[in-house]
Amino acid sequence: MHFRITAIAIVLTLMACGSSDHKDDLDDVMNEDASPETAADIQTDSDVEVIEDSSNDDADVTPGDELDTAEPDADVDDTVQPGHDEPPLVRWVDPFIGTGGALGNVGNTLPGATAPLGLVKVSPDTRDRYGAPAFQHCAGYRYEDEYIYAFSHTHLHGTGVPDYGNIRVMPVDIMTEEMTSRFGAKSTFSHDDEVATAGYYAVTLDNPSVRVEMTATTRCAHHRYTFLGEGSTNTIILDPAATLDDGISRGGAVTIDEDKVEGWNWVHGAFSGRFDGFPLYFSMQFLQKPIASGTWLNRVLAPGSNEVSTDEHKANYGAWFEFDTSASPVVEFKVCLSTVSIEGSKGNMADEMPDWDFEGIKAQTQDAWEREMALFETVGGTAEEKINFYTAVYHTLQMPTIWNDVDGQFQGFKNTVGQADGTYYTDMSFWDTFRTQHPLLTLVWPERQRDMMRSLVWMVEMGGYVPKWPMAAGDTGSMIGQHSASVAADTWIKGVRDFDMDKLYPALRETADGPLPPGSYGGRDGIAAYLELGYVPADVRDTSVSKTVEYAFNDYCMAQLAKELGHNEDYDRYMERSGYYVNVWDSETGFFRGRNADGSWIERFEPEEFNFSGGEYTEGSAWQWLWFVPHDESGLRELFGGDAPFLERLSFFFDKFAETFNFELPGSYYFHGNEPDLHAPYLFIRAGRPDLTQKWVRHILDTNYKPTFEGLVGNDDAGTLAAWYVFSAIGLYPWPCFPGYYITTPIFDEVTVHLPGGDLKIEAQGASQGLRYIRSATFNGQALNELWIEHDKIVDGGLLVLMLDENPHTQINDGPQ
Repeated sequence: MHFRITAIAIVLTLMACGSSDHKDDLDDVMNEDASPETAADIQTDSDVEVIEDSSNDDADVTPGDELDTAEPDADVDDTVQPGHDEPPLVRWVDPFIGTGGALGNVGNTLPGATAPLGLVKVSPDTRDRYGAPAFQHCAGYRYEDEYIYAFSHTHLHGTGVPDYGNIRVMPVDIMTEEMTSRFGAKSTFSHDDEVATAGYYAVTLDNPSVRVEMTATTRCAHHRYTFLGEGSTNTIILDPAATLDDGISRGGAVTIDEDKVEGWNWVHGAFSGRFDGFPLYFSMQFLQKPIASGTWLNRVLAPGSNEVSTDEHKANYGAWFEFDTSASPVVEFKVCLSTVSIEGSKGNMADEMPDWDFEGIKAQTQDAWEREMALFETVGGTAEEKINFYTAVYHTLQMPTIWNDVDGQFQGFKNTVGQADGTYYTDMSFWDTFRTQHPLLTLVWPERQRDMMRSLVWMVEMGGYVPKWPMAAGDTGSMIGQHSASVAADTWIKGVRDFDMDKLYPALRETADGPLPPGSYGGRDGIAAYLELGYVPADVRDTSVSKTVEYAFNDYCMAQLAKELGHNEDYDRYMERSGYYVNVWDSETGFFRGRNADGSWIERFEPEEFNFSGGEYTEGSAWQWLWFVPHDESGLRELFGGDAPFLERLSFFFDKFAETFNFELPGSYYFHGNEPDLHAPYLFIRAGRPDLTQKWVRHILDTNYKPTFEGLVGNDDAGTLAAWYVFSAIGLYPWPCFPGYYITTPIFDEVTVHLPGGDLKIEAQGASQGLRYIRSATFNGQALNELWIEHDKIVDGGLLVLMLDENPHTQINDGPQ
């Protein structure tokens, strides 16, 4: 490999939807062989009961709804073991997948209790003896760590930059000044006593000796702590000011009224601090009244105090609650959040957790997850493939985040409160998710995708502009391109249209057509030069090549949207601009290269060099960015000199990938741990070699996903890698801003996807026995002449039959024109 020497330090960079604020601390990597366990595998001390995982697939609730707080149906008889392909399918979900990783293969997933797309993601935050390096703790937890220092209620999923980790609680023996610091209450633990299933998390801490159990609804968490030591009293700490990494609090308050607690905190995290943060409100209630309590401010303890407030920058404040555990060792409490008000958090508790029924909430949330899993029925495949697949579905539904209260109110951009008609979402990592996750939501959960687009409209109404990477109540401005346009256009042309495009389109056009005014957000960096010269000059902006080719793709998406809306002049203009990628093509080297404003090429050029930050490429090499012209495949092949030389170089790209593959580090060639070339295996189809797509997609599925804590080759990036797996495993792959899907060989013999419009069944007999090459394909009995199928053909269901062979076939080789 021809990396710069600094490139080997992968953990110094925040890849894929991350930050330009790269870290320079390197953690010692532990190599534990412990595997995550299910509830049935755990042996606990004394009389502590660990409830077995169960779920019910018979509940009559529409998939896509928010978590229903009704009582779950009758218990399933779990003495009868289900068959390999039978429900409950949630049993295949392993939340530990992607929670660890040594170097580049840090998935940054979380093992804690969540409901589908829930605001509350209650999960442990960990560190090792040296600290908690940011890149490895973007979701708070790292499997290899030896200490848990907090259980906090909000987390991002799979990102390359840390934020949230808010409203920390932690059990301790006694309250001391040390406990007011970030790591002061840390405790060792063992994975032997750790359980994570969909909607439930449990672990036994060593100091104090306590069994911690947590479950969650959309906006609330229920904690159950069983103290196992000999002491007669124990304490729960509440730290509202907690954040991950370099985040701070800009003030807040706590008020105690016997067994009830309420308060708020202004969160100013490492990511959310880019837009000055946001307020977060909470209500907390204990089942038992504490025998004593107190507050602290700036590490000074005030026993007996019932309230504390501060408006200090970098505020340090909180409360603690002491319980008599001599008679009953169990302490239970609920925490509910709101982004609007304390009254909102109370309303969320009244709606989602009105009673004290830990087991009922746990079963209810697991039922909700089972309904999501049951949308995908699979026949065949190995146990490992089932685990990878259903965990990928689970990870796909961790973000975006439901942000509104049960009454529809939400904290919007610029400190405004809105009223949602439906569900308001935030935490949208568009640079990543436009490729796979949003297309999967559009196909399987169109009502959710519609509400996400409605949320984008509300962001425009409240803030004035279309965000680039909206998080919480603002725009982080992270990454490049204008992929809000990619997602909005792809959603619209696929027929999901019940949102106000009359308000959204003008804002998208304003961003696409020129520099935005000071104080705006979401703009295209270097757009003035791009419009003047037809490319972003390397001596004007960094990552100029990546910006140029992405803007060209964004312009194609804008063109398709304009065409659908009848804006013909816009269509012509954007279509012309969609060809600007050719302006950074160097025919002598055969790569897209950095070009100065005077037209000259950047002299230094090493196509195998992986750029972490700066340079001409965003988080990748010239080889990896060579293929990012998804909107003009024929034009790209022409640059190479035709199909044959294109196939030769694309094959070289994947052959070198296999030859140099290292699960822990990015290579110069195909890298599945980041986004720029995720679509590349599907480029073989239109070039006349669909068999090579089938070969390499299966190779990636088999080698780049593992059912272990270090099982992802990179950040899951808000479900992007997960959705790639789901699509490819069922034999389809989306092509954003083209209303259809490439077809490849699934890993299952049969897949039924229960779409809102009807069941889509995909049959590929022999797939799970190793057959991977397609020799013929039919849809609803009609022969297909290409391995491409339109969205409107499958959205209402149908039968796709793939006849497989052990030998490659190249006859079916076309795609979208």
